[in-house]
Amino acid sequence: MRPTADDRRTLEAGDWFAALPVERRELILGEASVSAVPDGARLYGAGDPPNGLWAVLEGQVRLIGYPASGMEILVRILGPGVWFGELSTLDGGPRPHDAVAFGSASVLHLSPASVARLGVQDGAFYRDLGLLVCANQRTALAFIEQRAAQPVAVRLARALAKAADEAGSPSPLSIRQAELASVVGVSRQTLNRGLRRLEEAGVVALGYASIAILDPARLSRLCNPEAFGR
Repeated sequence: MRPTADDRRTLEAGDWFAALPVERRELILGEASVSAVPDGARLYGAGDPPNGLWAVLEGQVRLIGYPASGMEILVRILGPGVWFGELSTLDGGPRPHDAVAFGSASVLHLSPASVARLGVQDGAFYRDLGLLVCANQRTALAFIEQRAAQPVAVRLARALAKAADEAGSPSPLSIRQAELASVVGVSRQTLNRGLRRLEEAGVVALGYASIAILDPARLSRLCNPEAFGR
């Protein structure tokens, strides 16, 4: 299925696609296909060869990593307008993560052949892909730095705010505490204490495998380390 006008608006709400020249957006949409995927569908798996570039149009896709045997971590929650799969598309290497639909979703896909044609039609497309890689790399580096240097309370607030932003909605977040603990870099017990404090303060409400953000403005303030020094 070809992208619709609504699909275009969703993509243009995202930073990367919106920054492209109009003519390059048209070329991309002309090569793209759209499909609905059911809950749990795997778009690609860790170690797989590249199968093209993807974007979320509706619902969520989650990137899941396996840093050690028997360990699974939630790397990112991707919501509407977010592109992914650019690293292996650009360097030809194996996929570093699983990409799995969380709930029913709609995704846009550029096959490897489509990517190659876009590169021939407009060589600047490969620079665009490079910029997408750089943007995601900067996000990853900022995450590593804050995880190493910031208090647990700040890391938790930032993880919740980031998950809400990437999911495209502040509430409720469908996320297990084990997944959130891996993102924050703490034990389940430490995470639970932090969440309970946020719940007691009226910032969040905890449910089964879900977290409702009741006060996004205060959560945003708690992302600042200085908020805990007052």
